[in-house]
Amino acid sequence: MTMVILLTCLFPVPSDAARAAPEDKPVQIEAELGWQGQGVPGRYVPAVVRLKNTTGRDISGVVEAVNYFKYSHPVPPGGTPSSGKTSFYPAAAFGERISLPAGGTKKVVLWFPMNSPGGRTDFVFRAGDRELARVSKGIPSNITYLRGPRPGGVGVLGQIPPVLEKVRVVMPDGVVRYMKAVQLTGELFPRRGEELNAFTTILVTGEGAARLSAEQRRALARWVKNGGTLVISGGLAVDEALAALPGGTINVNVGEIKQQSRWQAAAAWLGREAPEPVAAAVVSLSGAGEPWGPQDNPLGMRYPLGNGAVTVLGFDPALAPWRAGALGESLWQLFLATPETEKWGYDPNYSEYRLNRLVNMTNNLPAEAFPGWRPVGLFLLVFMAVAGPGVYWLLRRTRRPEYTWVAVPVLAVLFAAAVYLYMVQTGGNVLVNAVQVVDNRDGEEPSGYTAVGFFAPTRPDFTAVLEDPDRPVQVESRGGRPPELMGEDAEPPYTLIKGSDLTVRFSDVSQWNMRGIAFENENIPETVKGLKASVEVRGNKVLGKVVNKTGLHLDHVAFFLGSNYKVLGNLAPGEDATAELPVSVPQYNAKGSYGPEFPNGWQVFMYPDGPPAVKPGMPSPRPERRLNVAEQRRAGLMDNWMEEFRRGPVETGWPLTVLAWSESPVLDLGLKELYRPPHYLTMFALSPEIKLAAGPFTVPAGLVMPEVTDSQIRGMFGHNNLRGMEGGSVTFAFRPSLPERVKINQVTLRFDYYPMQGTPRRGMSPATKPGPVPDGVLEIYHPGRGTWQPLTGSGTFNLPGDYATTDGEVKVRVTGGYPEKGTGFFFLPPTVAYGGEKE
Repeated sequence: MTMVILLTCLFPVPSDAARAAPEDKPVQIEAELGWQGQGVPGRYVPAVVRLKNTTGRDISGVVEAVNYFKYSHPVPPGGTPSSGKTSFYPAAAFGERISLPAGGTKKVVLWFPMNSPGGRTDFVFRAGDRELARVSKGIPSNITYLRGPRPGGVGVLGQIPPVLEKVRVVMPDGVVRYMKAVQLTGELFPRRGEELNAFTTILVTGEGAARLSAEQRRALARWVKNGGTLVISGGLAVDEALAALPGGTINVNVGEIKQQSRWQAAAAWLGREAPEPVAAAVVSLSGAGEPWGPQDNPLGMRYPLGNGAVTVLGFDPALAPWRAGALGESLWQLFLATPETEKWGYDPNYSEYRLNRLVNMTNNLPAEAFPGWRPVGLFLLVFMAVAGPGVYWLLRRTRRPEYTWVAVPVLAVLFAAAVYLYMVQTGGNVLVNAVQVVDNRDGEEPSGYTAVGFFAPTRPDFTAVLEDPDRPVQVESRGGRPPELMGEDAEPPYTLIKGSDLTVRFSDVSQWNMRGIAFENENIPETVKGLKASVEVRGNKVLGKVVNKTGLHLDHVAFFLGSNYKVLGNLAPGEDATAELPVSVPQYNAKGSYGPEFPNGWQVFMYPDGPPAVKPGMPSPRPERRLNVAEQRRAGLMDNWMEEFRRGPVETGWPLTVLAWSESPVLDLGLKELYRPPHYLTMFALSPEIKLAAGPFTVPAGLVMPEVTDSQIRGMFGHNNLRGMEGGSVTFAFRPSLPERVKINQVTLRFDYYPMQGTPRRGMSPATKPGPVPDGVLEIYHPGRGTWQPLTGSGTFNLPGDYATTDGEVKVRVTGGYPEKGTGFFFLPPTVAYGGEKE
């Protein structure tokens, strides 16, 4: 031993680090984060990573961006605030598999959610378990907030108009914010629409559109459908700018180009003084959209697309008189501060919000995911037979009865190990639950959302594999240890790596919880186009019909309207069913409570003919029985997904909607390395089309329910089922699903205004009957003029059909009063009826 120690000291064996001395830095790495160093926390951001192989051999590995959160430890007793310890712990990692040739370089663009300010992102290159390079980047703090509390940015494909970098936006909370536009390039433009969620508005010029590939154009269209506001520059290069979207996305007809020098109508529409005459090229536009701007001389055309909209300008905003000055500032304030396409709770990141809610539903496993009493009983019977008569017979035959106390425990261990190995080999130790929603309530292309949960408590490290390496996925990794027990060297809760496949590697942090991934599934809509729903108006009732030509077995197909519903039952492929629903308008209930009541999920499965009647002033009934597991899964998914109708200050009831469920696999999810097929639950949501016969028609009030699209209020109060607002305003939108070739001739708006009696100190109550609507309370939007028109007088307003868009949308705004000033009031949600003709 002495000789060995002496030889080791005199002739030390070179360690791995010593052997790598000539290659202390076999790979050099540099990284640039964001667009010109800018990004939005929580939203996707690009990172340009440059790698150089300094060795003489090829190296294959993974380049990763590791997000670290900053954690400030509690100050010890008696310590000063500055004595608190600060540390970083990994939150997630995002990487890509690459190969570096000997002496070669490579540039990689990684897309991943940006960390929060104060954290950091490390860029690492690993070959197997060996780390070859690392560089750390701080998180930029220049974040732009454009509307409401939600962050967002403004991107420009092309040259940035000078005025866009100086626009001052006054937000509803009174805070004035300056913003800086970000110039987008083809290199830093993603191939998936979800990866553009850092932007709420994007301007495209002809020069910028030429830089996009076909895949990037599809990503831009997807971003608009998710809720983005796209502005396409006009003028001489309008054809080139329109090429930023795939052909057929919107129907735009480009007419003649003329020179325009006077801008009085545009300035008046924007609330500005007319500038000096400046000549600029303006192109005439037409198509399926709505004129945008002053009625006599529109500035462009607006085309709704999914949850967002595309506005095509007739002029080039980078040229005079729009490139600078008050006219250009007002133009961009209109897009950035109060976009007309905004829905309540919608923005380009709303799909992420939906996916986060959906992935929680994967925790609700079906009953068949776990062994039933029959196989468990069979295993126990086999064990009892072997451990009882079998052991007794064997030991008696070998004349070793004293081994009974050893043989039975050993047999139990071997039997349990055999069952465990069998479950592992057959994949029974990994339960996979796939929950999907196919949503087609906007009448456009259906949207598919998929969440997959993996329950694998026997595997500390688990890897989920998807076929599509470029699919943006959201990962849910729950559980784990607190931040103070995590170090910088700890494994992130999950690591997402692109390569030939997309792998999501979960660490032991989430071992005892459901590990989930969620993504938008573009392939789902193709499989469900055979599901059709429509309604026919019959006086104060509607007859609804659902036709199932999807090839799937649908369960609990149901119609919803307001606070009412009707279950049609189950539909096999090729079947159809009908149901009749009453149409009613809100009524003041002096003895009731605040409403209307939304149908709860459990009611649909317990009362298929509609919610039970409730006496005025009595609470809602409770379930009479316990729902089974299958019903609980469906009811939970319904309540979770349709919760958006309860969001906002004024509940208006469900719009006309059809829901259906299915446990059949809708399509292959692209999951790999699974031994057992997943358990499926899919919910379909769609808005029925209102069928109209040729000739005059009437759509009664109460059939088209209003949706809250904007809310900026200081406070709310109520009395029974009436509501009141303290200042601010709420915007309602009526969006009927009308057939094509329909002309709307008349819009009838009803608004019940109840003056307030009493004072906040002595109590507030509404008048017994509705009164005339005073000035400053009610407005309706005129799409042709682009302005809000005040309405006063009687609560019923018969208006011409031009107050509705070609697809029937009507927008109404209610402005609240102040009880302490004597201007407070109560109201019921407004109603709209339509009259017109169908060709």
